[in-house]
Amino acid sequence: MNCISVIIPVRNEADNLDELTRRLHSVLPQLSAEYEIVYVTDLNQDETLHVLRRLNGENPRVKTIKLSNAFGQHVAVMAGMAIATGDAVVIMDGDLQDFPEDIPLLHQKMLEGFDIVYGTKTHKNDSRLRNLLSRSFVKVLRLLTDFNMDLNTCMFRIISRRAADAVLRFKERDPSLTFIMGMIGFPTTKVMVTSGKRLHGNTSYGYWRQLNLAISSIVSFSTKPLRIVSLAGLGVSGLALIHFCFALTKWALFGVPVAGWTSLAALLGLVGGAILFAQGITGEYIARIFMESKDRPLYIVEEKIGFSEEKRA
Repeated sequence: MNCISVIIPVRNEADNLDELTRRLHSVLPQLSAEYEIVYVTDLNQDETLHVLRRLNGENPRVKTIKLSNAFGQHVAVMAGMAIATGDAVVIMDGDLQDFPEDIPLLHQKMLEGFDIVYGTKTHKNDSRLRNLLSRSFVKVLRLLTDFNMDLNTCMFRIISRRAADAVLRFKERDPSLTFIMGMIGFPTTKVMVTSGKRLHGNTSYGYWRQLNLAISSIVSFSTKPLRIVSLAGLGVSGLALIHFCFALTKWALFGVPVAGWTSLAALLGLVGGAILFAQGITGEYIARIFMESKDRPLYIVEEKIGFSEEKRA
């Protein structure tokens, strides 16, 4: 394997970069004489970009792609893949929860003939609430999509150059690399890796961003929500018809007066809520059609640090 590229999306990780880079420099020479560490960043409130410039000055193998705006973590990884030159591409987080020392495990498995080898963890060192939400998110995805995801799948993985090139053919907005790599269908396996703990700073992947990722993943890779809404609408209509027939039968056979305002208000509230819910789901799909139709670029590179002109565009 001629060259290994490590792609790391970072934001506000200035305190973690020196330690992470040092450990990568210790591990990667064991795998290949040629390697590069490609950090991808965008908008920072700390000295992340300054630290990355210094790291490049200390070792030209450390390179940086500065995006002009916050286009998202998965888009940042795709920007790195488009510019990286490695025959194998390692993707990992920059908060030290992914151990550089586990890269040889992924690499060794790839040498057995796999194009995609992702890390899976026995547990994640997050709060109980975050772990619960993460597991719930994956279980919902399993129900609503046709993909079978491992409960402990993480961003940490190694992929072949042909897999990276296949991923780059997907131009959709709000991409989910996990699902895209699953759709490609190249030989894939998993390796148990260490679950580290963030040493400095706070995660920028809050609960709202997790919810947004869940909605985007479901809407982008499945039409099952639309079918569920259709079935739910049919079910509500059926219940309304049963209620109507029951009330009409009581009145016709037993002279029992039909309860008016309460039943009507409850029925209207149920139907109105179902309609709004259905419109919301439909609106999510329409909004994505609208955004895709604009054909805007996925990202804009503001600056490249450490790349020569002959490298990949």
